[in-house]
Amino acid sequence: MFDLLIHVATSVFFAAAILFLLNFILGLLVQFRVVDTKPFRWLHHALFFAVFVSSAAAALVGFLSEAPYSWTLLPVLILFVVLPYIRAGTPGHAALACTALVFYVIGFLYAL
Repeated sequence: MFDLLIHVATSVFFAAAILFLLNFILGLLVQFRVVDTKPFRWLHHALFFAVFVSSAAAALVGFLSEAPYSWTLLPVLILFVVLPYIRAGTPGHAALACTALVFYVIGFLYAL
């Protein structure tokens, strides 16, 4: 039973990480003007909401199952709370997103 819970927790973490990567890549493409999201700016915000909710769910399930990656999501969630207050396109916004990426990579390594 415990193995099943760990498997579910890890799957939720991987889903959250994939959503984050998709949003991160979209942000990079917009920043470097490869993609113009002005007609559908809501997409980046909708993805961010999905990332935040899935990351919170992954942290909750991870702590309940004592998954090794759980602690790496706490700084990510704190960064996600601060991120909307930092203007998009600024070095601060990019730094917060890159820092979150680092914690996801660390979590991924713990989850393997």
